[in-house]
Amino acid sequence: MKVGSITGITVKTFMAILDIVTYPNSILDSEAKKVDFPLDQETKDLIKNMWNTVKDQGIGLAAPQVGVNKQICIIHLDPELSDKHTKDLDFVMINPRITFYSQLEQQMIEGCLSFPEQYYEIWRPANIVVEYLDEKGKKKTLKAKDWLSRVIQHEVDHLNGKLFINMGGNKITQQDIRNKKVVD
Repeated sequence: MKVGSITGITVKTFMAILDIVTYPNSILDSEAKKVDFPLDQETKDLIKNMWNTVKDQGIGLAAPQVGVNKQICIIHLDPELSDKHTKDLDFVMINPRITFYSQLEQQMIEGCLSFPEQYYEIWRPANIVVEYLDEKGKKKTLKAKDWLSRVIQHEVDHLNGKLFINMGGNKITQQDIRNKKVVD
């Protein structure tokens, strides 16, 4: 909870950790709806609570994973795991669209908050370009590679109703992933 004062009136803002929707909930298989601007208070609160949730539990979170059918995802990268050239480690993407996929692919281990304790080795394009809107409705373009590219693709897939378990990767055990980076 944060407490602030506006012209002498005390205002309390409650920040929540949202419940994660787990498979086979049908919202995870559905395409999320585009978000309109300006953002309404409900959407602003959702984004704040998604930040709180992802910082507590993971590195990426899409609105359908908390039961909301909106094209919003949060990226929260650990500085130790990210590319040293990545400037922004925390950002929100609204209505994201990947406009470029490289032909070069990489295989990495992916997990997902909506699929507890399930991990797959997944091949994905190593580099992408994504266009999205920030919280103010400003259009942004981001070139991402390696780890960041992987996280963004995973979250954008959630918004499009695509699940990593359906990508033909090899399922691996918890023991197999020790000392390896996992997109989660």
